[in-house]
Amino acid sequence: MKKKLKRSIFILCAALTCSAVCSCDGAVANTSDTVNVSQPDDTGDTRPYLPVKKKDGSKFKLAYVDNDKFNELFRMLYYLVECLKTDGWITYDRLPFDPETESDTLALMNWLADNAQSEYMEFDKTAHYYTSVSTREEIYESLKRHIEIDGDIDAILAMGTSPSEMVKSFGFDIPVLMYGVSDPIASGLVVSAGDSGDWRYWAHVDSSGYSRQMQYYYDTFQFKNIGAVYGDEIVCALPAYRLIAERNGFKITEYDLVSDSFADDGEYYEELLGIYRKMIHEDGIDAYILNTDVIHDADRAFEIMQIFLDEKIPVFVQEGSVYVKNGSALLIVDPCDAEGTAPFAANIIGSVFNGAKPGDLEQEYVSSPYLVFNMDVAELIDYSPSFDMLLTCESIISTR
Repeated sequence: MKKKLKRSIFILCAALTCSAVCSCDGAVANTSDTVNVSQPDDTGDTRPYLPVKKKDGSKFKLAYVDNDKFNELFRMLYYLVECLKTDGWITYDRLPFDPETESDTLALMNWLADNAQSEYMEFDKTAHYYTSVSTREEIYESLKRHIEIDGDIDAILAMGTSPSEMVKSFGFDIPVLMYGVSDPIASGLVVSAGDSGDWRYWAHVDSSGYSRQMQYYYDTFQFKNIGAVYGDEIVCALPAYRLIAERNGFKITEYDLVSDSFADDGEYYEELLGIYRKMIHEDGIDAYILNTDVIHDADRAFEIMQIFLDEKIPVFVQEGSVYVKNGSALLIVDPCDAEGTAPFAANIIGSVFNGAKPGDLEQEYVSSPYLVFNMDVAELIDYSPSFDMLLTCESIISTR
């Protein structure tokens, strides 16, 4: 049984007030035949973000670059698309995808290319890419053809850290919007929360998201030694986690393990299991955090995480509520509520199509936390959650 609860009482962070953020529920879709629809007054509290056609009357086209299938990024894209629909940029009956279980963002983008209707915006299957499927050279040449020869791409949406780094390195002279990035400042994608460093670039920034996340895990469980395996310490938020560890006096037992350095998945997971056994039997960890680039397959994670759960060691998640929902982990405090942040990201896309420069737009947006708790896992490791903790959860998972 999955219980949906209101996010209330114990709010970990206040939503940062953004003067230009639209509401996914409050915006009014416009499907008129005019080139420009009614816009907010750009001299007041909001900038233009609602649908417009290009000056020549044609539609805007958004390219998309992602790394691979991953549920958390799928959820972010799904709700972003829903907000673009609510704002009136596109129309369709309903998306034939479940954001809680699906992971193929390219399938979603390609579905939009075939099915979304709009006078203002369109999608192109030949401008949607997975970096795990297409090579860097293939993506570059394809985008170059679209941008510099055909002139039919108006902005690129890069999802995740490595795709954003790749697209930025191409240096194309069009807007690049970077979303779903763990730490765009530490990654060097933008200069700061208040300055992207270039008119072409924008990235969603939450400067303290992972610090708040780890602080909550520590405050709730008071562990002394938490284990962490990572491939990229920036993507896995290790700098933020180390700061909280130093501040609170607990230890992080860290292991650096890059999956690409192994011949195949079998060899990688054998090494990963060896590290986990060492964490448990030699390092003495009393908690573990499953970082974002370690195990992308939720079914595989379920099998592997039992090594901790059998020892009554709580498993937390950095990103990906699917790991809690399928019983791989006890809890996630996701600092980025995909549904809550989507209106902000949709507003940015709309603003860029209305002529705003990405580098001039606000980047910092803090949504309320998204907590998912698995009661079955809690019972397995003999953990009894407090009533206050349960009240803060967006979802409580239980099969009983």
